[in-house]
Amino acid sequence: MSSGLRILGSSFRWGVLLTVMAVLATQAPAAMAQFGLKLPKVPKIGKQDPKPPAQAKQPQGPAPEVTSITPSLVPPGWEGDVVFAGKNFAQNMKLRLGCGNVKDFRVESAERATFHLKIQPTAEETTCIIVLEVPPAPPTAETGPAVQGTPMVVQVTGASFAISESSALAKAYKACFLAEGDVPPMELMMKLSESMQKGSQDECKLLVSSDSVKYADKAKTILDQPASAVKTVEPILMMGNPIGVFRIVLTNGKMYNFMASGGHNSDDPLEEQIKRKLKK
Repeated sequence: MSSGLRILGSSFRWGVLLTVMAVLATQAPAAMAQFGLKLPKVPKIGKQDPKPPAQAKQPQGPAPEVTSITPSLVPPGWEGDVVFAGKNFAQNMKLRLGCGNVKDFRVESAERATFHLKIQPTAEETTCIIVLEVPPAPPTAETGPAVQGTPMVVQVTGASFAISESSALAKAYKACFLAEGDVPPMELMMKLSESMQKGSQDECKLLVSSDSVKYADKAKTILDQPASAVKTVEPILMMGNPIGVFRIVLTNGKMYNFMASGGHNSDDPLEEQIKRKLKK
């Protein structure tokens, strides 16, 4: 009987001790804070990941500069090569142009870059925003493969590129060749219908400048004359009404009949636009 009491007493003492320790664990922080005492820092159990080292910035070199653009003024509908001259051009440099369709941009040297540009005939007159983007240089033994950086973005302000009707360069008008000679209007209407049934006329281009007028069809030159050889550009009427067909008459008497593939504009017919361009 006394042995059982001893065991019971021992269990009781352990229970009281555990209860006191639990109370101290919950009340001790508040009590120590009340008397201005600081709790010792208890190290966390388990592995902690070290803070990754800061990555260095990738060297990029001096910013590219464009000092001249050739040509710098082109008309709507123009297509051709554009040359940038300047300094600090990088081989991996990219071009963002706010107008036209840029193709084949290439850096030829630290001072020269070229690209092919196509401007829509309906493009509005504007000064184009030009932005050069230089990606980070590739990793080296010094920088290591993990080094990263952000592209260098530079807006060109030292030179300008604009679209304007005042440009002396040839403008591409959306016109398709129908026939040569003094063809009756009814026959031209039949040729017009045949041309439209063949599909899109988007590739038809009549190139006109103050110096020349040119037209080629599938690498075959149909018309290539100086502007001074053009006697008149006149609409072809049927029963007194325009039908979207016009004629270029040369001083030697030859005639070339075209259709306005972009549609007939009664407010500003294509033949009037061509005449204005020839006089510039």
